[in-house]
Amino acid sequence: MSSAAAFREKASGVLIWLGVLAVALLWMWFNALLVREMGAESLARAGWAGEPGTVYVSRCTSEVIDQETMTEWTDCAGTFTPADGSLSSRSVAMPNAGGELTPGSTVEVRLVDGMAFRQSWFQAGGYGAGVLLFGLLGGVPIAAVVMTAYGLSPIARRWSMPSGVQAYVFGVIALAGELLLTLLLDRSELL
Repeated sequence: MSSAAAFREKASGVLIWLGVLAVALLWMWFNALLVREMGAESLARAGWAGEPGTVYVSRCTSEVIDQETMTEWTDCAGTFTPADGSLSSRSVAMPNAGGELTPGSTVEVRLVDGMAFRQSWFQAGGYGAGVLLFGLLGGVPIAAVVMTAYGLSPIARRWSMPSGVQAYVFGVIALAGELLLTLLLDRSELL
C-alpha cells in the first residue's frame, strides 16, 4: 500500500469519527434542550421553582386531544401579578392550564421563562419522567465513552463489575452527564 493510500485511509477514518462525534454532540444538545424545558416546567408545577404570583385569566382555548378518553388540553393567557408586588404586572401564557378555567378567574401560578404554570403534581410527575428519559437518552454518548475507557483501563482487569452493576453505572453516568451538560449549556446561554 502506498503512502498516499494509507493517508487517504487514515483521513477517511478520521472524517468518519468526526461525523460520529458531531452527531453525538448534536444528539446531546437536543436532549439537553428537552431536559431543560421539561425540568423547568416540572419544578414550576411542583411549586419548587419560579416566581410565585397570580394570573387574571383573560382568554382560554380548549382542544380535545384524545376522543377515546376525552383528554382536553387548555391553553390560557392573562395578566401575571407577582406575589411580592416587586415587579409590575405583565401578560403571560399558561400552557396546558388544565381544569375549568374561564375568563375573569384568578389562579395561583409559578412564572418560569415568561410562562405561567399552575401547580399540578400529576403534570409535574409526567414532566419529571420526561426529564429522566431524555436525560438517560442524551447521556448515552457520554456514558459509552466513560465505560469504554473503563473497559480499556488496567482497573477493569483487576476489578470487574457484574453486568447488572455495569448497566446501573452506565445509566447513572448517562443521567449525571446529561444533567451536568444541561446546566453548563443553560449557564452559558446556549440553550
